[in-house]
Order: sequence, then C-alpha cells, then structure tokens
Amino acid sequence: MSGPVELRRAVPADAEAIAGIAVRTWHHAYGDFVDPRTLAERTVERELPVWEHRLGSDAPGETWVAAAAGRVVAYASVGPSADGDATAAIGALERLYVDPPAQGAGVGGRLHRHALELLSALGFATATLWSFADDEQARTFYEGRGWVLDPSGAGQEDPDWVEAAVRYRRDL
Repeated sequence: MSGPVELRRAVPADAEAIAGIAVRTWHHAYGDFVDPRTLAERTVERELPVWEHRLGSDAPGETWVAAAAGRVVAYASVGPSADGDATAAIGALERLYVDPPAQGAGVGGRLHRHALELLSALGFATATLWSFADDEQARTFYEGRGWVLDPSGAGQEDPDWVEAAVRYRRDL
C-alpha cells in the first residue's frame, strides 16, 4: 500500500467494501482457531445487509474508514458498550479490521488512535473491546496500545461465540 491514507466517516456506499474487509480479515486472522463452520458463514452476501443497515440507519455509534488511493482498506466502529455490566460512561471499540494486504503499513494504529479520540469526544471515560483469546496478533496489538485484560468480562462475551474470548479495558 502506498500513498496517503484518508480517514473519514463511513457512508452507505462503503457497505460493500467494509463487508469484504470483514470477511477477508476473519478468514485471514481467525482461520487457525475459529470453527470452520463459523468461518464458512462469514460471506460478503451475509455481511452486506448488516452493513447497509448499520450505515443507513441512526444506530448508535460511528464507523470510520481508512481509504488509500480511493479504496477502503480498513474500518473501525465505536459506540456505547453493549455489555451487561456497562454504565453510560463506558464505550466500546466494537470493530477494528484492516484488509490483509494493507496490514503492517500503520493504518490500524492510526485508525485505533482515531477511534479512541472518537470515544472520548462522544463522552465516554472508559472503553472496552473483545478479542478471541487465541488471537495473539490482535491481543499484542491492543496490549501494546495500553489496553489491559478485564477479568470482570469473563462470561459476558457474545453467547453465539464458540471460541473463548477476553475483554480488554482502558481509560480514555
């Protein structure tokens, strides 16, 4: 990836690009430990309507994209935490995905910083995020940026997940 990267708020026309990044990243990053049936369910056809709805509605939170040479290469979504123990002061980094060919170019770090700024601007004092327990790459990324394991998250992960997950927390 070369050239400048633009960060901008996602618009409905970005839904297909975001769905594609979600699917490619799931298969690339989680292929070694996520149930193959779960991966097989991750298709652009299934993700696209989710993103069309999210980007075309008044859903709480925001999704931002990183674009290089006019092509979306990463996205991040933030909003209020949906965890059962969350208060109004707790936001969530819901998603941060970088298209595999764009990984390692610093886009994820830049989008991460922007996501934290957004959460703070939205009035949150603390943020949480979920990661698969076996996703060493993501866990290293987040731990290197000040996130700490939150043991009070145990048992609160998405009930549809088969794989173990951990919650991280950090002050904003």
